[in-house]
Amino acid sequence: MVIYLKRILLFTLILFGNYCFGQYSISGYLDTPEKNKRVYLSLLQFDEINGISPDQIITSTLTDSLGYFSFEGSLLSDKHALYRIYSNLDEDVEGVQKYDMEDLKNFHNFIFSNNDTIVFKRNSKFWFSSNSNTNPIDKEWNTYESYAKKLRQEFSGFNNQKMINQTTDQYLGELKSFVIEKETHPLTTLILLGSLPKKAFKKDLGDDPEFYVELLGQLNDYYDTSSYALQYRSFLDDLYKSETKNELVLYKKLTYGLAILSVLFFIGIVFLILKLKRAKTLQQVPLDFSLTTQEEKVAELMVADKTNKEIASELFISLNTVKTHVRNLYAKLEVSNRTEFVAKFKNHPRD
Repeated sequence: MVIYLKRILLFTLILFGNYCFGQYSISGYLDTPEKNKRVYLSLLQFDEINGISPDQIITSTLTDSLGYFSFEGSLLSDKHALYRIYSNLDEDVEGVQKYDMEDLKNFHNFIFSNNDTIVFKRNSKFWFSSNSNTNPIDKEWNTYESYAKKLRQEFSGFNNQKMINQTTDQYLGELKSFVIEKETHPLTTLILLGSLPKKAFKKDLGDDPEFYVELLGQLNDYYDTSSYALQYRSFLDDLYKSETKNELVLYKKLTYGLAILSVLFFIGIVFLILKLKRAKTLQQVPLDFSLTTQEEKVAELMVADKTNKEIASELFISLNTVKTHVRNLYAKLEVSNRTEFVAKFKNHPRD
């Protein structure tokens, strides 16, 4: 029953809509050898000006034997929206063929509403290029798009990534100043901004959030929080999520780095404490060794930096006897060379 009522309501809107609402009219000529070509009308998102993503096709029609086509009705939105009219070169191709070259262009993007009329004149090279559109925002957009194109030409031609980033920031700043000064329609501002890559907004969004919040408010007011207002809100949400994700990644890296530094610092402190304790222990604990009188004399002379030959001469003993005493001293003090022996003998008290 509900489905039946919906069908009746839809039929009634289509049948009597022309009498209740405004009407749009889109017409023109395609100057091509092939006749009966299909012409498509699509609704675009604000950032699809240069894209070739699948379009939201609203309707289509065929040109007649003279190349004439027309769309008429009252089913478009009364609010200003961005549309694309196009015709594929090859009728057998699925999807959209988008050509924008010096000798051929097969589409046209324009702002339109349910109350407007647009007429495309005959042109063999640039299809849909010469037109008269009654929509005032479309005229505004074309004026500001010319300014944006001039900016792009001024800031293009850099190969250095740092210079590209700087010029992108400058381009965005100039564009923002221009639309603020001219008080453009929010859709015009949105489309101009939509021509830039998302990464261009990341820094500016943090530096000047008021601009983007104000634009969202204007879109909400005009589109009743639907249509382009929803698209723009989703656009901002993606940017904020991207920023938050980058911040989390940076925070994790910093956390891991600090954790590693803390562990290394802790290990270094423990190492130092153990070393100090060991040195203190070695200094305070008496060595448990007993030396003969002759060994004491040899040891004292070794501390005095005497050579084995000098020790032998001073104690009136043979060089071999001195060497024997030295070996015994090394064994008792548990060292392997004279430097270790002197350090241990000097720094440790003896019973």
